[in-house]
Amino acid sequence: MINSFINSHFSPKRHNLKIGKYFLFGNKKKINSTRKISISQLSNNLDFTKNLNQDTDVKDKFLSWLSFNNVFIFNKSTWGRAPHQCFVSNETTDEGEPCGRGLLAFKKIQQGEKLIEIPENLILSVKEDQVKNEENDFLNEYDSLGIFLIQQMAMGEKSKWKIYFKVLPREEDLNLGFRWNLHDIVFLRGSKTLSASIYLKQKIKIQFLRLEKNVFSKNRLKYPISIFNLEQWEWALSILLSRAIFLQNLKKVSLVPYADFMNHNPFSTSYIDSKKISFSQNHEIVMYADKDYNKFDQIFTTYGQKNKS
Repeated sequence: MINSFINSHFSPKRHNLKIGKYFLFGNKKKINSTRKISISQLSNNLDFTKNLNQDTDVKDKFLSWLSFNNVFIFNKSTWGRAPHQCFVSNETTDEGEPCGRGLLAFKKIQQGEKLIEIPENLILSVKEDQVKNEENDFLNEYDSLGIFLIQQMAMGEKSKWKIYFKVLPREEDLNLGFRWNLHDIVFLRGSKTLSASIYLKQKIKIQFLRLEKNVFSKNRLKYPISIFNLEQWEWALSILLSRAIFLQNLKKVSLVPYADFMNHNPFSTSYIDSKKISFSQNHEIVMYADKDYNKFDQIFTTYGQKNKS
């Protein structure tokens, strides 16, 4: 991941755990003590409750979708299976800094335990024949996957990953430095982030203009401007640069639903990668614990070095 460079009236300190039919969600909020409130404050609280309920509903559907697609995430024992060791928390921290949604340990975990198993057919990746043809064989992995991501997103309810897309950051949530306008970006003056943001913004724009000239403009029926434009390309690249994983054994860049809930930590040595299933030609995406975890510890991974493409 490259996040590292681009980056109420309940009892105090109460941890509120939302339990679905079979799944456990962590929902930890900073709680204020009871005080007099204004109408505007009440309105904000009602909006917060509405958004929280909607967010929880989306995640319930997402985890049900995972289960339907043979991802084991039950927090109760089943025949021959121990409870899944992790649960999704809406808010996590790393050394006191908020880092958004992540995975926490549901119980004590020992070093070497398998933490995730994702079927290969659930990952979002691109086969060479899905996008490439004789006219655009210069596309690199991020070009191809970015185009495929936009195509699938535009399919809406017809896409295999429609539920997954609903838990991805929305357009308004992607407040990355390279997407700021010039009026706002001047506030980064004097920092290394400014030059990095300007460089990335220009690189993504040049990348889009290259694709616009060589791919999109040549087939408007397949690549309409309303869908394949700079704004959508920036969104797609924001998702890929912050969530895509290079699966070493499969030699491809992919989006891996559920596994990408885990936050990156430079000190982690747990890699997400593919493994061939015994007595089968299929693969699964797995990760093993690189150390012991106590209950409620955040589980980290490393995405390693980005592919140079």
